[in-house]
Amino acid sequence: MVHRGPDDDGILTLPGIGFGFRRLSIIDLEGGAQPLTGCTEKVWIQGNGEIYNYRELRSELLRLGHQFATDSDIEVIAHGYEEWGDDVVHRLNGMFGIAIWDVERARLLLARDHLGVKPLYYLDTGSRVLFGSEMKPILSNREITAELDPDGLRLFLHFGYVPAPHTLVKGLKKLQPGHLLISDANGSTVRRYWEANAAINTDISVEEAVEVYHELTNAAVERQMVSDVPVGILLSGGVDSAMILAAASDRTNQQLSTFTVGFGDDFQMDEARQAAGTAAMFNTDHHEIRIKPRSFPEVFEQSLWHMEEPVLSQSTFAFQMLTAEVRKHVKVVLTGQGADEPWAGYHRYIGERYGANARWLFGSTAAAAVANVVPGGARLRRATASLGESDPIERFTAIHQVFSPEQVSSNARGALLDANVAPQDAIRYWQKPVEHLDQFSQLLHVDCRMSLADDLLFYGDKLSMSNSVEARVPFLDRELFDFVETLPPSFKLRMGRGKYVHKLVAEKMLPRELVHRTKRGFDTPVDQWFADDFSPLLHENVLASDSLCSSILDRELIVGLLDDHISGRRNNRRQLTALLSLELSARQVLTRPAVPPSHSENTQVTEVTV
Repeated sequence: MVHRGPDDDGILTLPGIGFGFRRLSIIDLEGGAQPLTGCTEKVWIQGNGEIYNYRELRSELLRLGHQFATDSDIEVIAHGYEEWGDDVVHRLNGMFGIAIWDVERARLLLARDHLGVKPLYYLDTGSRVLFGSEMKPILSNREITAELDPDGLRLFLHFGYVPAPHTLVKGLKKLQPGHLLISDANGSTVRRYWEANAAINTDISVEEAVEVYHELTNAAVERQMVSDVPVGILLSGGVDSAMILAAASDRTNQQLSTFTVGFGDDFQMDEARQAAGTAAMFNTDHHEIRIKPRSFPEVFEQSLWHMEEPVLSQSTFAFQMLTAEVRKHVKVVLTGQGADEPWAGYHRYIGERYGANARWLFGSTAAAAVANVVPGGARLRRATASLGESDPIERFTAIHQVFSPEQVSSNARGALLDANVAPQDAIRYWQKPVEHLDQFSQLLHVDCRMSLADDLLFYGDKLSMSNSVEARVPFLDRELFDFVETLPPSFKLRMGRGKYVHKLVAEKMLPRELVHRTKRGFDTPVDQWFADDFSPLLHENVLASDSLCSSILDRELIVGLLDDHISGRRNNRRQLTALLSLELSARQVLTRPAVPPSHSENTQVTEVTV
């Protein structure tokens, strides 16, 4: 994992444990080498990520008599464990995957941060536990046979990502966000340590919420700027990253570096020009990276190698190539990721907020019936299907589906028939603790812990760290996020528009015209690049006689999806992209190549400083 930690490495072996660590040096560049110990070498730790409140914790522990050997944020956790035991995780505000070895108790504790910004994989064989920030170090053990997991396959076909604790490999798990694993002579147990907010605050006013959220946003950005190396900003043309830039600019006397990806003037959705205008507003050292791949399949396959798991997004490679350029200038960046799920920034939340009214007016079966005849995009079909469903679990499941449960059940073959998990199970796990809340708040809660953690944050970490760049997400700061989750639905979505209070705060930080630009998301021209090679790619990989997809799904289903897509009868890009991503990713997991595929010489990346 040199790409995740090119600056240093450390190995520690003790009775019962072996630690191996690669370090990306951000805080205490000279003294923060890992693994680290506490006061008496009875506790050892290694950790990936950053603890943003470590200075406050360090001060508290100094008052309690602890003495520190380094200025590292990770050493603070070791001392915190000595003082508070497992409860140290409740005190952490940061992004982390940590492993703590308690020498006297011969006990391992693994913990993942509250929203899963940082990954943590483990494999429990019954006699030992292997763990790491990626799958490759675990699978590099040749005593382990990489077998595809039917449950992981089933869940990916539904969601377009593999929700934790599942992966595509049998026995290999992802520790869920806000969970810890304890392993000792009695075996291993996994439990949730971060509980959901119990209630919505109905006493707060909009004015009070704006004031508090503004203060918490500024505080979160200030915390996450803590670094012993320069910090940059990933900048889109939208409001979220601009808010991060505005707050960061107020908290430094140094000129900030900003980075934007663009795709050329012929792409109408390109936000590079808008981002350049925002950068000029704050006088940043702005870098615009323009990508012009003429051989998309190769860069798509390389990004899958780094992610280790299939994802639906076709735009992941652009993020990877952007951070490759970022690494030439800084190795820490703040991003605007994480504002949409807690603040209802996607169209799907409108249907959830007002869907009960539609079901009352038209009946619960009418909209669902329409979905079967809706032409065009899958988003509209999912929206109409979910709108007619009165049960929240079934509705949340329908909102996110790539392949419906009925499609999979009627077309499953081979290993897929052995799946014992349903998509509803994954939804229900996160929905159950908040089922007493309104169903709109339930959906936001689930999405923050599933689609955000296992899709967007997942590939954000994997692809930025593939270039030795640490991407931080201030909008998911624990204090900030905890406050947002207590706010009423009307503070998040009002008059059909999401991010209501979020944008009121943005108006205090930015020009109004910037705040109310049309939301674009991270759009790219990949659809066109992909379409150029779509049919050959599918036939060479997904429809090959020895392909995984042909062995687990009825071949006629795949052929039909491709024919309908090429003819224009239906846009089946989501399903077909999912199958291609699954095919290529599963092949890499099974063969375990040591190095990623190379970029084609036809892949052009140019950097322009504005």
